[in-house]
Amino acid sequence: MSKTQTRKWRKLCLRAATEKDPERRMVLVTELSRLLRKDIYNFGSLRVDVGRANVTRNGQPVYLTNLEFKLLCYFIERAGCPLSRDELLRSVWSYDRGTFTRTVDIHVHCLREKLEEDAKRPQLIVTVPGVGYKFLGFQVHTRQLGP
Repeated sequence: MSKTQTRKWRKLCLRAATEKDPERRMVLVTELSRLLRKDIYNFGSLRVDVGRANVTRNGQPVYLTNLEFKLLCYFIERAGCPLSRDELLRSVWSYDRGTFTRTVDIHVHCLREKLEEDAKRPQLIVTVPGVGYKFLGFQVHTRQLGP
């Protein structure tokens, strides 16, 4: 779960635990389950279960490093938005602004190799010239409604 979702989850848990009205408590429990369901994404043959830190392609496990998985989650949370290398370095790696490194490019390359059908013609993580990268997975996205 992202930090924002975790905060929402905690807040809703506390409200549900202190709610005396059973009907209002059930509404809060329903909202909690809705938050959990958002953690499973399907992008064509690729399935990302954020809650379990699990990625599969055509039912076969895809092994990602912790940083690769964190980068993938960051892309998913900001799908469709161009992300600069500096933003990725700050948010995923906690690097200071102005750091020059090829770390982002190398990790994106590794993600493409593991996730894309054809890494030389990426469909999920595309390069935005002069900016950085953009995640386009939701163009082939379907949401999993249950576990």
